[in-house]
Amino acid sequence: MTTSFYNGISGLISFQNGIDIWGDNIANVNTPGFKETKPEFATLFSSALNTNSSPTSDVGLGSYLNSTAKDMSIGSFISTDNKFDLAIGSEGWFGVKKGDQTFYTRNGAFTRDMNGFLVNDNGEYLLVANANNLIEKNGQYYINRGIDTSKLLPDTKLSPISLPDNVILPAVATKNVSLSTNLNDNLKINTVKPATGDLDMSALYDKDGNDMQIRNSQSVVFGFGHKVEYENGNLTAVYCFEDDDKDSKDVNIDFTLNDKEIKLTLPDGSTKEEIASAVANELQKEGFLASAQNGEVTIKTQGSFILNSKTPLMDNAAAAKLVYKTQPSDKYDFSTLDDFTKKLQELADDAYPKEVEVSLDSEGRIVVTNKSLLPLNSYIDKTENSNEAFLRNLGRAGNEIYANTSNKSYTFNSNTQQFGGYVIDSNGNKLPVTLTFTKEKVLNSQIIWKGDIDINGNKTTQNFIFDTSGNLISPKEISFDNINFKFDLTSYAKSDSDAINYSFNQDGIEEGYLKNYEVKDDGRIVGIFSNAQEATLGQIPVFHFQNDQGLENIGGNDFIQTDNSGKAFLYTDEEGNYIPAKIMSSTLESSNVNFSEAMTELIITQKAFQASAKTVTTSDEMIQKAINMKR
Repeated sequence: MTTSFYNGISGLISFQNGIDIWGDNIANVNTPGFKETKPEFATLFSSALNTNSSPTSDVGLGSYLNSTAKDMSIGSFISTDNKFDLAIGSEGWFGVKKGDQTFYTRNGAFTRDMNGFLVNDNGEYLLVANANNLIEKNGQYYINRGIDTSKLLPDTKLSPISLPDNVILPAVATKNVSLSTNLNDNLKINTVKPATGDLDMSALYDKDGNDMQIRNSQSVVFGFGHKVEYENGNLTAVYCFEDDDKDSKDVNIDFTLNDKEIKLTLPDGSTKEEIASAVANELQKEGFLASAQNGEVTIKTQGSFILNSKTPLMDNAAAAKLVYKTQPSDKYDFSTLDDFTKKLQELADDAYPKEVEVSLDSEGRIVVTNKSLLPLNSYIDKTENSNEAFLRNLGRAGNEIYANTSNKSYTFNSNTQQFGGYVIDSNGNKLPVTLTFTKEKVLNSQIIWKGDIDINGNKTTQNFIFDTSGNLISPKEISFDNINFKFDLTSYAKSDSDAINYSFNQDGIEEGYLKNYEVKDDGRIVGIFSNAQEATLGQIPVFHFQNDQGLENIGGNDFIQTDNSGKAFLYTDEEGNYIPAKIMSSTLESSNVNFSEAMTELIITQKAFQASAKTVTTSDEMIQKAINMKR
């Protein structure tokens, strides 16, 4: 009969423990990362009743709490507003440290304390593979870019991490720049700028943006002073004479023609026919083509006609057939706009010494200025292979020049295209970069563009050579101001309506100020900076155990490793690289307690407890009756 007492009392003790366990589960139904505990009961030893009957019957001696089992299933996930609320998306544990002891938990509710360290509500520090790349100077923190943060786990020593607010990501100076674009080489363009004197004539465009296509051996006649015309390959001038008045003075003729001196004296009162005939005869002696008729002398030369007269009977004349050559070899050959302007100045000096100035103005116009008090003469004539577009654009420079005024051609334009960007210097300054390409010269098999690179006023010039199909031959890469420039250029014709698209890239990074922190899926803690860059400050490891059930719960949702659980370890691949578990930021794992199940088990355990209590009271009544029977 006393056995029933033992059974009832053991049941009371067992079910009291069960109520405690299920009550604890219900109490932690809202505790982040809490793992439900389930009681496991066992029966006590039994005694055998020896009777003549078979088989032998056992009489149980009650039950006891044999063990508790942790439900390690993952709870549901809840979004929060705290970026340092963390949840592990699979199995595994966070490591936290307090003093010298390390604990493990799935409660990822972390915040920053007053010193920026990540801690939980128990005051335990989150263990992190700290990059240790923060440098403090006078209260300001800087990222040390020299520390490699690409592989922090599994070898980095784990420690708490402090995340201050005042962090600067230092600038990185630009080392490489790349430009990719097409330089429009159409016959008509709208990307024109006034030409400069160093440009080759073959690359010039007229006032309306049309390529004049000046090519090798094309020519034009330009002259000053007495009119010289181009006829059948000759420069021809006609001089008219008058009858000499009888004044007791001889007629003196003195001039040079193309550096040959013509000098003669005729009797006083010579007729115009006699004067013209004498001049023609003298010129013929010097090898010139000359003829006289009705008092006029017609003189023909080839290439140039430079007549300097020392008597008033003949006017100065300076005219020449100016020939464009890609490689000038003769006196009146020209290549660049400056060359052409200088040839005009030489002719002006021959005809009007110190009275005419020829220049190229800032608007790309050839300017012929008369500095004297009398009108002077300039003129243009075409040859058998003149460029009509060039003649039209030059036209207004070849007219009578009034005193103290200027004749100006139309604007000569260049094909100029400009691209921009910026680079970062060693001090973190953002410097503007301008790349200007100007078509410079057209050869039989090549097209040359002049490239000007300007980095905040520091300039360099480089010629870029393309083949006639528009493909860049060289250079494809240059070094300037400690920066390597790479070029992916073409030079094709495009319509004016097509936008000039280009890609300018550089690898410099300007200084950035911390905007916020983020925790990536692989557990990396990164700072996000104002320059759109990010820097890794550490990585949160996820620990694993051979037997999670062997961990010892020490309260506060913390566990410690035991011999039964084995030591904590990290997942790695065959090469020893850390295999990260997914960590979700601004998320908490809720308790995995099944509230309905817990309440049901609590009610069942309560009923069992009550039944065990009834067993005790019933046994007590039976003993009392037995005692009374003895009396």
